[in-house]
Amino acid sequence: MYLNIKDLNDNLPKVKGLIFVPFLVEHAMNISAGEFAGYSAQRIIGVKALLENQAQYGFAFTCFLYGEPVACFGCAPLWKGVGEMWSVIGDVARTKPIAMTKIGITLADICEIAMGLHRLQITVKTSDARAISWAKAIGFISECTMKEYSDDKQDYNLMVRR
Repeated sequence: MYLNIKDLNDNLPKVKGLIFVPFLVEHAMNISAGEFAGYSAQRIIGVKALLENQAQYGFAFTCFLYGEPVACFGCAPLWKGVGEMWSVIGDVARTKPIAMTKIGITLADICEIAMGLHRLQITVKTSDARAISWAKAIGFISECTMKEYSDDKQDYNLMVRR
């Protein structure tokens, strides 16, 4: 782990009622993001495994607002100097767009510094205009479209921040 929760709570933007705790995959599954609506049981197992692996090899945390998980963030190294940031953001967190954007920008900065990255990347579903807009707001630019990238053959944008 590159960061500890105390450092995150000390350095990420403050929002009344918001605390950062170590990530557990159950947090992501409990967030009412609609992210996983309609997923098959098999696909949910795959999503859980992916999140657990990324959290294990990098770092991850959950944002709790008044005792409820509202967003999960993490970053995992792909190789020296390159990392992939990820998030699961729920509907409640989306009611705090300024705070979530400040957290996203600060987290990306922290990832780049703490992990010594020259490239930070994310993947965003091309059909999710809101997520693409938010990624741009936190400093990512679209690099390419990855056709049929996901297990359900959805197209994704590879977005980078250098």
